[in-house]
Amino acid sequence: MKRFFVLLAVIATTGLARGADVDFVFPNGDTPARLRLEVADGDKKTEAAWVAFLDRLFAHFDRDGNGALSEAEAQRVFPLPLTSGETVAPHFATMDADRNGTVTPAEFRAYYRARGFTPVAVDVRTAPAEAFAVSEALFRHLDRDRDGKLSAGELRLAAGLMKRLDEDEDEVLTAKELLGSDAGASGAKPAGVKSIPVGTRAPNATLQLALTGQAALAIEGGAFRLFADGTRLQVPGGACSLTVPKDDPASGFRAAKGFYLAQFKAAAGARAATKALFEDDPTAQVLAGLFDAADRNGDGKLTLAELEAFFDLVETGVGCRVIVAVSDRGRTLFDLFDTNSDGRLDLGELLRAGRTLPGELARDRPIERADLPASYRIVVGRGPVGDSFGPVPFGSAAIPKPPALPAPRGPAWFRAMDRNGDGFVSAREFIGPPELFAKLDSDLDNRISPEEAEAAKP
Repeated sequence: MKRFFVLLAVIATTGLARGADVDFVFPNGDTPARLRLEVADGDKKTEAAWVAFLDRLFAHFDRDGNGALSEAEAQRVFPLPLTSGETVAPHFATMDADRNGTVTPAEFRAYYRARGFTPVAVDVRTAPAEAFAVSEALFRHLDRDRDGKLSAGELRLAAGLMKRLDEDEDEVLTAKELLGSDAGASGAKPAGVKSIPVGTRAPNATLQLALTGQAALAIEGGAFRLFADGTRLQVPGGACSLTVPKDDPASGFRAAKGFYLAQFKAAAGARAATKALFEDDPTAQVLAGLFDAADRNGDGKLTLAELEAFFDLVETGVGCRVIVAVSDRGRTLFDLFDTNSDGRLDLGELLRAGRTLPGELARDRPIERADLPASYRIVVGRGPVGDSFGPVPFGSAAIPKPPALPAPRGPAWFRAMDRNGDGFVSAREFIGPPELFAKLDSDLDNRISPEEAEAAKP
């Protein structure tokens, strides 16, 4: 099993890793703590996939098929995307390392590797401003006495936010509902993340994370602990969620490819097309933009076969890299509530927070904003980066869907009252008298479960 080593270190804000060898250092008093992340690619060899794409890209632009790129051929290669949002364009003089006037496949690969288009790329970013604003809004809603602190008593009343803020009565609090019309400014800041080159210093711990989703902490340090389910890591001063998406990295590209191919067929049918055919059509500017790169033989005409082959090449590039995305979310209260990370708070999450957080955060004294644990997220998966690859745009990534609702259970009256389909009947959904609700709610968690409903006597 081949592993790609990425060292994680979180210390100051910003920072973008350009390659597989990167340190991230977590603030830990006077001695920052280092975590090494080993990304294991299993049966899908990441290095091999990266090499295969670049070799195929090389062959596509090697028009005369002599196994080397001339300066004219090299300059036709389209720019490749980096995690920074920048691109790497060909520069023949630099690419031709041995100065012999041509570029070999080995020189081609070395050029892109040195400039950040690597088999494993790391993208470290601060969470969007809205994430900090939502967390601040949640803190203010819970701080009923407005003293800038959250007591255990205030945290226990978390479930009451549903009644106060759930405008559409779907028993889910969205960012919009939490923010309201005037959320106010947030003074929250990122905990700080900065990438630094790998040095000789050994890490405090090593986290092994496979693209299949399995995680293991191979070298344990006092500052790091992996939770039993393998989806969260305790880090100095906070916690880090670990996610390996199962989504097909090329699904968005394939949808766009189908659209562009349909456009081509509608305009040219089975005939070879000239660039002017697309330049004169305002709706076909993408085809005009990729025309020169897709015209494999450079005859000024683009056939359907050439376009399909070009799209196959681009699709290979879209998924040829592993992207390690690190998000610094600062000291956030919201993430402590949002246990499924869907960006919303349901009644179950509010009830859980009301039960557990008073003891975790405010057992001895009220907690202030600066005392909240830091939150980080690491997402590891195959590309793409951004919403385009080379000259082919394919739209933004789809917004993750909320977790699927549970299958309906319980007696008919229970299912009828469960209007939001979350598998529970809340006091708001219950249409009977409060006394009956209290009787049915045997565990006193302010909602009726299917088991409680089934246990009720007819």
